[in-house]
Amino acid sequence: MPWELPRDQSDRLRLAKGYPFIAPQTSYLFVDGRSEDFAKVTEYGIKLSDRKPVIAHGSNRAPEQLARKFVGHPSGQDPIPLTTIWLHDHDVVYSAHVARYGSVAAELVYCPGTSVQVFLTWLTEEQLCRMHDTELPGGNYSYGHITCRWESVEGFDLPADTTRLAVYRSSFGALNYQGKPVALSAIPARNRQYEDLGQEAVLKLVHVGHGVDGDLDRAILKSIETPQYRSKVVEAVRKQSLDVFHPSYSISR
Repeated sequence: MPWELPRDQSDRLRLAKGYPFIAPQTSYLFVDGRSEDFAKVTEYGIKLSDRKPVIAHGSNRAPEQLARKFVGHPSGQDPIPLTTIWLHDHDVVYSAHVARYGSVAAELVYCPGTSVQVFLTWLTEEQLCRMHDTELPGGNYSYGHITCRWESVEGFDLPADTTRLAVYRSSFGALNYQGKPVALSAIPARNRQYEDLGQEAVLKLVHVGHGVDGDLDRAILKSIETPQYRSKVVEAVRKQSLDVFHPSYSISR
């Protein structure tokens, strides 16, 4: 089941504006709510070849979000390795969707010539089931695989199929701003072709024209606390969404 939203309004605002949340700049090991040196993979006896590599291009790359999903859950007792990769011919942009916690979430799009820095989360079967439980209910996301080219940022020899990787994608495509997707400024990329913006700037864009102009905090809280308002905003962004996902994508569940 999805994790619970904070009750305090200031915490809700911090959560909404903080997406995709702070992540280490290098590979790391997620252990009981915190990040540790990736070298401890050996100390914990973890074999990456026994796990499923899944692209984490949004909040799932951040210890803060992984803690919400796995701390206290049985599958969270096992550490989760995360490795940084350059994913070629892709970029990370905003999705045509507003999450229940107020953020505009991320979408991975096909973008020839661009390389984007994302993570691979190496999940056990139980952890993958848990991730499905937090991503798939409600139909906002699907889980599948893409054919792609990638390389380890740090030069690790990673035991993964070099052409097919698992990924969660938005069911509604990318946010459309002046006819193009908008990249996440928080996610490093090479030869980026789209304008990149931070979360607050994008939130201002999606809430314009819905009766709360000029008061972003009020708009964010209203989207969290008033389902009718959030539905109106989501419907508006979906009407103009862009579908630029990799053509090889196939749904696996």
